[in-house]
Amino acid sequence: MIRVIQWGTGVTGKKVALALHKHKDFEIVGCYTTSAGKDGRDLGEICGVADFGVKATTDQDAIVALKADCVLYMTLEEFGLDKPVGEICKLLESGKNVISSASTVLLYPKAAGGDVAARIEAACQKGGTTFHGTGIEPGWASDVLSLTMSGVLGRVDTLVAQEIIDYASYNSPQSMFELMSFGKAPTPVPPTALPPDQAGAFGAPLMMIADALGAKIDSIILALEPAVAEVGYDVAAGRIEAGTMCGKRMSFTAMIEGKPKLKIEHITRMGEHVRPDWPTGKGWYVTVQGNPSMRLSVEIGIDGSDQNDQATLATAMHVVHSIKMICAARPGISTFLDLPMITGPGILSGDGVAAG
Repeated sequence: MIRVIQWGTGVTGKKVALALHKHKDFEIVGCYTTSAGKDGRDLGEICGVADFGVKATTDQDAIVALKADCVLYMTLEEFGLDKPVGEICKLLESGKNVISSASTVLLYPKAAGGDVAARIEAACQKGGTTFHGTGIEPGWASDVLSLTMSGVLGRVDTLVAQEIIDYASYNSPQSMFELMSFGKAPTPVPPTALPPDQAGAFGAPLMMIADALGAKIDSIILALEPAVAEVGYDVAAGRIEAGTMCGKRMSFTAMIEGKPKLKIEHITRMGEHVRPDWPTGKGWYVTVQGNPSMRLSVEIGIDGSDQNDQATLATAMHVVHSIKMICAARPGISTFLDLPMITGPGILSGDGVAAG
């Protein structure tokens, strides 16, 4: 039995906890929350089901003192890496492996710049532990799918990985209004060149893909086109006022040998009515111009289910299915380049391992 600590009980964290509780190979031994309103409450109650027998706490020292094999670090941070990296390193040094979906730049820590990767690696060596960053996009769609496709390609002229999602039904005010800046003043960004290690969460998959394919990124070009609400309206996470941002088309393009070779583009809306002239869809798409040329489409919620709920579940399961692998890995940072394929054991049995 693998002993797991759930760190964070937001939208995705709750789905992870439900899956862990249902899974025969995992035992939840602790839960950390940043919410005073959740302190002392049973994790099952927080997830909307019967009690698990595990109380959430805001006491980090109590969590660090627990005996556990792995911590699932899923607390969102608005800006900066100092706090999450410090917390992650403390957990690693205490002898606990850590899997994080919170700061997606950490799926390839060298992309965070500075001494971030060195700090995490040193903490792993001190604790004899492993760190792995994951997610869904980035963390699977742009990076794992692109790398998987590369095995059948002879030449790539351009590779474009897109996420196209309508976030109107996603009830996470912090993610939507603080991290993604919907409902705030629209601020377009003309094409701007950035060093690869200053492109944040989207520089990480681009750097990982380039490194895996033996290429060097010269710079990453950031561009952002906002969509502006003509009238105010409500979405699941809150209200979008007239004149504020209700959608954005954002891209990060890796220049390699002076040419735009790799591109990640996010087309995000708060409602189907937003910029119908932009590409539409509900999922992730990787388009390769080269030899051979091809397009991979991954659409979510194809049975009519809510795309945001399904994407959140997919993120949660990508975390859960990596636990055994990370607990068995050598000490140090393990990215997708260091791991075998992450598969989903147990998903064909009964109703699977995902709850909710």
